[in-house]
Amino acid sequence: MFAKNVHCIVFGALVALAATGQQNDRENVRRQRTMGTRGNWVAKRVMSKDFMDKVGIQGEQATKIKADLDALDKQSAKLDEQIAQAATQQAEIAKKVLTEPGANVDEIMKIIERIGTYRTEQAKLATKRLVVIRDNLTAQQREKASAILNEEQKKGKEERERNTTQNRPATPKGS
Repeated sequence: MFAKNVHCIVFGALVALAATGQQNDRENVRRQRTMGTRGNWVAKRVMSKDFMDKVGIQGEQATKIKADLDALDKQSAKLDEQIAQAATQQAEIAKKVLTEPGANVDEIMKIIERIGTYRTEQAKLATKRLVVIRDNLTAQQREKASAILNEEQKKGKEERERNTTQNRPATPKGS
């Protein structure tokens, strides 16, 4: 009887773990679609009107940067979709793998590898975005852009630290 209860507990934990992993995959895909892929925040910031005005990006230069970044965004959107499809397949197979003792895991491992390949491609696209910006700005503009981004990052970090300090839960007295 004890072994049967342990088996039920372990099985329940595995199913819960799989469900949590699937939910996290969906949340990651949703977050990436909303925010764009890693590194895209710099490109989005650089393409904002106020940033372009501050740095002096205009005319043909702005048009070229936008066209190059748009092309990378299309590639990124395709990868996002491929990741979402693979994550759905992974979730379906995970149900079988976790409920059938001795089930073959080769198929799910191949999907995991495929998702890893897609994520590597996303990282490459993030770097390509930065290279587009680098290659299309003058040295002066790169210096100005870097200073603005560094200052914004510093302010953001200070804001997060301030919020963390102010929102810290109270500790019991005597602790």
